[in-house]
Amino acid sequence: MTAFRSALLRTRPAWPILSVLLVTLAAAGVAFVTYWRSIAWFEATKFEEKLTALKLVEAFVGTYTDLRGGHFGQDAPVPATFRAHSIERFNGANGNLPALRIGWLGVPGREIGTAPRDAETAEALREAARTQSSAPYSHWLTSGGETLYRTISPSIATQVACVECHNRHLKGRPPWHLNEVMGAFVIDVPADGFLSRARHDAAALGGLVLLIGMAILTASMLRLGHQRRNAALAAALGAERERTAIQAKEAAETANRSKSEFLALMSHELRTPLNAINGFSEVIAKGLFGPIPERYRGYAENIHQSGTHLLTVIGDILEIAKADAGRLELVDEVAGLGDIVDPSVRTLAARAAAGDVRLDAGPAPDVLVLGDVTKLRQVVMNLLSNAIKFTPPGGRVALAAAVERDGSLSIAIADTGIGIAAADLERVLRPFEQIESQLHRKHEGTGLGLPLAKVLTELHGGTLALESTPGKGTRVTVTLPAARVRPRTDAPTRAAPDDRAVAAA
Repeated sequence: MTAFRSALLRTRPAWPILSVLLVTLAAAGVAFVTYWRSIAWFEATKFEEKLTALKLVEAFVGTYTDLRGGHFGQDAPVPATFRAHSIERFNGANGNLPALRIGWLGVPGREIGTAPRDAETAEALREAARTQSSAPYSHWLTSGGETLYRTISPSIATQVACVECHNRHLKGRPPWHLNEVMGAFVIDVPADGFLSRARHDAAALGGLVLLIGMAILTASMLRLGHQRRNAALAAALGAERERTAIQAKEAAETANRSKSEFLALMSHELRTPLNAINGFSEVIAKGLFGPIPERYRGYAENIHQSGTHLLTVIGDILEIAKADAGRLELVDEVAGLGDIVDPSVRTLAARAAAGDVRLDAGPAPDVLVLGDVTKLRQVVMNLLSNAIKFTPPGGRVALAAAVERDGSLSIAIADTGIGIAAADLERVLRPFEQIESQLHRKHEGTGLGLPLAKVLTELHGGTLALESTPGKGTRVTVTLPAARVRPRTDAPTRAAPDDRAVAAA
């Protein structure tokens, strides 16, 4: 058992490694999703901020343009110059903050002020001019070693004054027209600080998930390992108990067989001298070799009666021992039912009369029985003897036999004796068991009558049923299977209902 537990503890299945990989992947997935959700939040938030800033700039410049044309006159700075100074002051005010940086770029090749410095922005402006699309466009880029989130919002010429002003500075290049994309606002948001914090937060959350997952996994592995060890220990203990139980059962069976064989041997050895004792005591009691004093004759008769009784007890013990040892065999022959029942009734009639017990035996069905005649007679003898012995004076014992509808043969013996309590019914069918009662103590016996009758009945493939009510009597029914019943050709196969004298007992 110790070696088994050690082997279990050394076992390292593949599932813990897979579980660690799954927890790690889950933590990495949480970190990845958290990081990109932060990026998505940043993009959405900053995009809305940029649009708001552009609307304010356009509204401010538009208002200035209206005022310039109506109040300031043409000597006032043009809106583009005003816009450039406003953007410069806006960027200057926010230069030390991770805030918006606004610029205005012209379409490459037709610009008046500044042109895009990077190819991607230049291409975006050319495409907007070609398609005349004013939809804002955002993207990430790295410029000067800094990561930026840039939004390009094309600007459309909506006022004639703006178009005329720009056309004066084109110097031979194609002129502008109303509703054309003349340039774009470019808004950058420095993102290095945010991205660093986002990565840190995502890594921290992923690490926390990893720690929690590993803690849960470790606890689960420890618990599972504990359960496996307990299960292995329980299995080993169960196997050990099973082996012990099997060994104990085998030892008990061996001891029981040895006991049965010993009893069978001793019973056989005791019968030989008992036969001699019984024979010689009978010779002495009858005075076959000459007269003897009457007193000695009485002694000889007592010796003969006691020896006969002891021989009967030994015979019962021998039968029980043979049955336990599996050495009890049947010598089957065919005999009439009367040949089995009548001898026992005649033998016990005198004993019943001596005890003032009425013995009734209804007519037996005229059928043949296939079985061991000696053992079947012993069954009837034991049951009748028990019924008479435990029926008080003035009582009645009745025997009835019948062929049932299924062809089986039933032999019922009922008495009006002391009866047996329901709790004791199983006990009286076990060898050497006797229930305590005043009447039992008045009679000799070993408690083998009923158990032996049951064993011999079952040896014939039959059953023995016991019914009893304390103070009213007992009924024992022996049933032999239909295969052992042979109807005579000149006799009915079933007795008349009146033959069941036991029913009235």
